[in-house]
Amino acid sequence: MVLALLNDEQQMLREMMGSLAGSVRAGNPRDIAESDRGKGWAALAEAGMLGLRVRDGSGAPTGSGVDAAIVAEALGGALAPLPYLGSAVLATELLALAGAPADLLQRAADGAERHAVLLTRDLSGIAAADDLGGAVAFDSWGATHGLALADGRRLVRVPLDGAAKRRPGADLTRELARFTGPAPADAEEIGRPLDPADLDRWRALGLTAVAADAVGAMRAALDGVVAYSKERVAYGQQIGSFQAIQHMCADALVHCEAASACVSYAAWAADEAEPADALLAAHTAKAYTASAALDVAETVMQVYGGIGHTWEHVAHLYARRVLLDRQVLGDAGHSLLRVADLRLGEGPGPEEG
Repeated sequence: MVLALLNDEQQMLREMMGSLAGSVRAGNPRDIAESDRGKGWAALAEAGMLGLRVRDGSGAPTGSGVDAAIVAEALGGALAPLPYLGSAVLATELLALAGAPADLLQRAADGAERHAVLLTRDLSGIAAADDLGGAVAFDSWGATHGLALADGRRLVRVPLDGAAKRRPGADLTRELARFTGPAPADAEEIGRPLDPADLDRWRALGLTAVAADAVGAMRAALDGVVAYSKERVAYGQQIGSFQAIQHMCADALVHCEAASACVSYAAWAADEAEPADALLAAHTAKAYTASAALDVAETVMQVYGGIGHTWEHVAHLYARRVLLDRQVLGDAGHSLLRVADLRLGEGPGPEEG
């Protein structure tokens, strides 16, 4: 297995993103409501993070899958209420693979225009343009258009205003919008038809970025509760000195490190491996992370105790974030079945988005 060992530039990117993400960090529901999302989005654009998946003159992405995963992990750990996954990764990658006009991609990179990918009702794949009833625009804050597939290959964008009803989801840091009727008449086809390898590449990157977001949230949640366990006193002792608490946190750390290793390889494979191998790595990362994230979230809530169950506390925000990440582009069971299909060479063919 090849691990994505960070080079000097990527180490600097991680440090820079740690600082930038800290400026948009949400520590409780009030922070989310009062957050200046426009300012945070502009900061990401100015740093070049929104254009990482825009292609350069050679046709290669400006930033690698590893770069995109570093950004996703940092923003996930900060519970940033910004649509990096939905717009800068999922939507921009889809537009770039389809050969969307350069000016459209540049507006996305500049933060001037946002798209959201329309997912099926169960969030497992891209919605069909001729059946948008119940389709969900994921991570859609500020998005003017949604992206869907016509005939499984042609990328179509449809306006969201008036056609999709925006509503809060379980994850308070990301906005969802649901279509309640058919596709608007002014749907527009973008670029060229996507081939199976394109769709596999897109899903591989998408799964990896979603898993990276979850890893960031898992790590930050665990770091917070470990610090809490060193201060909280019960029965005259810091609760972090109790062996049961130590074992729970140690198990959660193992989950975080294992998930990080899976994501690290998948992030490298997203650009460097063949599409089928990249997809296998991504499904492996998603399957493990989706399962581990739930265990870590439950551990964090248990160690915090009663205070972790209050509305004002940050613990439930981490739990909500990873619970949504578990479902996007398929849950652990879905990815495990795809791993089996790919390993046995008996898959049903290319991924549908």
